[in-house]
Amino acid sequence: MRHPEVAERLVPLIEGALVATCPTLDAEALFVARDAPEYAAIRENRQGAYEHLPLENAHWELAFDAQQALAVTGRHRAVGIADLLTAVLAQEHRLTVIHYDADFEIAGEVLHFAQAWVRPRGSLS
Repeated sequence: MRHPEVAERLVPLIEGALVATCPTLDAEALFVARDAPEYAAIRENRQGAYEHLPLENAHWELAFDAQQALAVTGRHRAVGIADLLTAVLAQEHRLTVIHYDADFEIAGEVLHFAQAWVRPRGSLS
């Protein structure tokens, strides 16, 4: 991990098998791969390290419902669909999203899931 203070918070959770992933998070993690071998390594590491939560059509519908609720206040473009899908899965499985992304605070206004900043907002560069 790029930031030691983030690793300090997340590594014990990962080592304790308390972290899950889903296709949206996997896609974001794989996007940073610089080449095919790195892509394969990231994918293999994620498959072995995290519980996998599948996405179903019903999750997409809930994400669209949340997006529509945000549209009422003109904020439907404030949260990407990947973050909404992640939040929907957290809501369904009663999990906490540990993040460094204000989008999850906004998603929390229309979805009922726990979320926490991995480090205080604005503290990482």
